[in-house]
Amino acid sequence: MSETGLALPDEAKFKQDIQAINRFQQVVHANLVQGQDFGVIPGTSKPTLLKPGAEKITKLLGLCDHYEILDRQEDWKTPFFRYLVKCQLITARDDLVVSEGFGECNSMESKYRFRWLWPRDLPEGFDKDNAIKRTIDTRNGKVTQYRVDNDDIFTQVNTLIKMAKKRALVDAALSAGRLSNVFTQDIEDIEDLKVEPGIGEPEQRSKEKPEPKFESPEPQGEPLNSNFKNPGEFYTACLRQFKLTKTRVDAEIAEYDLSKADQRKKAWETITAIYGQKPE
Repeated sequence: MSETGLALPDEAKFKQDIQAINRFQQVVHANLVQGQDFGVIPGTSKPTLLKPGAEKITKLLGLCDHYEILDRQEDWKTPFFRYLVKCQLITARDDLVVSEGFGECNSMESKYRFRWLWPRDLPEGFDKDNAIKRTIDTRNGKVTQYRVDNDDIFTQVNTLIKMAKKRALVDAALSAGRLSNVFTQDIEDIEDLKVEPGIGEPEQRSKEKPEPKFESPEPQGEPLNSNFKNPGEFYTACLRQFKLTKTRVDAEIAEYDLSKADQRKKAWETITAIYGQKPE
């Protein structure tokens, strides 16, 4: 029998390991909460694992997360910011590395580079004719929003770092739990899986991903509540009041830093302005 560098496992042990992986996958899939731990994005074949779900998987496996910024680009004049982060999941007992994940985020991504504004919020002299726009159906008829450059990217540097860390964590958790056939990589921050419209052309809606019907582009009095203690309460309120998943909420309020109370209040005002106030 010729020697080989590959050590083949015992058949019985191999079957036991496969069964253990399958059982863990079933437990994870059955107990994680849709809309909180994972989300379903139209156009994808598998649910998307979100940060809370990745954190639960890490805890279930008895692992600790450790992060390292592998590369950073910070040009405060352009401005341009980019962060590449590595996440290692390590056993709490003996510090053994179980898996590694990588995540990158930069200020040229659409959700950070641009903002969607109502006509009343456009800067003076804005060229509507040549701007990229999207048309939204509301109770008051069709309303157009315009895409403008984000002129305050500096306030989102911390958000970019956190997003890179989150992507790295999800990547590492999927690997550690052998869950790639259950969940896909975290793409919750991608607003729409479609081609960007051309200059001056209305945004085309994908047949596979119809846009939701928005209630009203104008605020209707005071927000239902804006005193959220943390981002979790904010997302819970959006789900309860407007049936909005975290994916859709983040697509609408990408410019806000929900770690700050005043930013949560402004974000809530934006959500209520777009979707209209609905009863409990």
